[in-house]
Amino acid sequence: MSSVTLHYAGSLHGTTESIAGIARSGVRRMSHASRPEMDIVLDNHYEGKSYSTFDAIKGRVEIAAPHDTRFDEVAITFEGSTKTYVENLSPSATRSRTTAVHKFLKLVMPVRDSDYPQPRIAEAGETYKFDFNFAIPEHLLPRACSHSCSSSHVHHAHVSVPPSVGDREVAGQDDLTPDMVKITYAVTVKVLQHRERDGQDIVLVEGSRKLHVIPAIPEAPPLSLGEGFEDYVVSKTKSLKKGMFSGRLGHITVSAAQPSALVLPAPSAKNTTSPTTMATVKLRFDPHDATLQPPRLGGLNTKIKSTTFYSARPAHNLPSHFNMVSQYETTRGCYDTSISLSSRCVESVAWKRHEPRQMAERRGSDSSTSSSDFSDSALAPEQKPGHPFYTANVIVPITLPTNKTWIPSFHSCIVSRVYAIDLSLSVHTPGTGVPATLVNLHLPVQIASNGNLTGLAQLTAAEAAAELADANAFMQPRVIEVPNEEHVGNSVLVPSPTPAASGSAPEHPPSYEDFIAQPSAISQPVRC
Repeated sequence: MSSVTLHYAGSLHGTTESIAGIARSGVRRMSHASRPEMDIVLDNHYEGKSYSTFDAIKGRVEIAAPHDTRFDEVAITFEGSTKTYVENLSPSATRSRTTAVHKFLKLVMPVRDSDYPQPRIAEAGETYKFDFNFAIPEHLLPRACSHSCSSSHVHHAHVSVPPSVGDREVAGQDDLTPDMVKITYAVTVKVLQHRERDGQDIVLVEGSRKLHVIPAIPEAPPLSLGEGFEDYVVSKTKSLKKGMFSGRLGHITVSAAQPSALVLPAPSAKNTTSPTTMATVKLRFDPHDATLQPPRLGGLNTKIKSTTFYSARPAHNLPSHFNMVSQYETTRGCYDTSISLSSRCVESVAWKRHEPRQMAERRGSDSSTSSSDFSDSALAPEQKPGHPFYTANVIVPITLPTNKTWIPSFHSCIVSRVYAIDLSLSVHTPGTGVPATLVNLHLPVQIASNGNLTGLAQLTAAEAAAELADANAFMQPRVIEVPNEEHVGNSVLVPSPTPAASGSAPEHPPSYEDFIAQPSAISQPVRC
């Protein structure tokens, strides 16, 4: 089974030194009782608290050593990472799963030299405190998504801050996420000691404190349900019979538009109500004969369907079930689950009769369309000349249940979450022996989030002065002239050393070079 070792610990106490590594380095391994103790304290934090865009994450790190310990640096970072794995179903696969890790966010808190003890030795019995202050960004840096995308819209979605997903430790309730997906945020602290012999850093102690993040995600424009979005059905036409051995009753068409988004309240809001929206279901009945009446409606069942797309390779476009079937890849998967919302009787809905259209409004017979008994045409069947038709509207309220942790719709490089509303309407014909006809719609719906409406932090006087000086310097007039001939063609650009050549690790978040280098069937762990 392939796996990827994470670079932060899952608890507040731990060490990255292995016995073999310490034996090779010749450094004396500290016993458990002699390790420095670390505690990460968050200001104004409580169990179950969620953070949103621009929210401040303030606190301090308290470090105490049981005996005098030399150290060189305290590294404090705020990191966001995504981890997925896909089961290898191929019988020729040598590993049971393929795992991918994408560290999309890393904020570094600088520690001033004056905050360190002089000399940098943690004395026994003393507690050293280091403050930190982070803010959740509105967007990620462009390098967080460095792979190729089918459009700028996809890249913009990938550099949006994703919510916390799949971690019951901070979410509390089920967020409809499979075990194959996790998006986590954590304040990570490492106490480092520089080894003089080779200049390598030794981690004396490290720890992390996880946080639950629900960023502010506004409602996006409605989907354009064209090619590639066959996942949804917004209109369906079915043929009805008067009885088991009788003729046709007519055609009924059920359609609905994409409803408005379900907006999650701000995490800091005290009085919250469940997100609610409305869907309008439009009905049209075209009788086979002018003397026939509309059928009797039965029940209308409503469900919300949550779909989590995940992969071990970065997605080049917005994922969908249709694309997964047409472009089958062993490194992608999806997880669907449905939650029942309501079940109501709509028998009392009144039909409205419409008289036949005038001849001038009718379409020619050569442009008419036919509908099979179970067609999924988005257009209503052509009305017969001289026949009336009937219409009705059903208002369907949609409210999210409170027994789940709902996360907003989002698309990241290797994880996406989308929602849909399933509507099932039963139609009863007057004849005997004919079972009720079910008409099913599958409507896209978004879940957005308000956030805490926290504004950007105000600049200090020094920061404002520096920004104004930079602006004035940029606006200074410049003189552009043709260079001398002795300087033309003599410029030499010295390339900067690559990370591999310089021996340093690439800056986070890393690139997707590992994905490009791997063949289509991945057998080794990859890092995004």
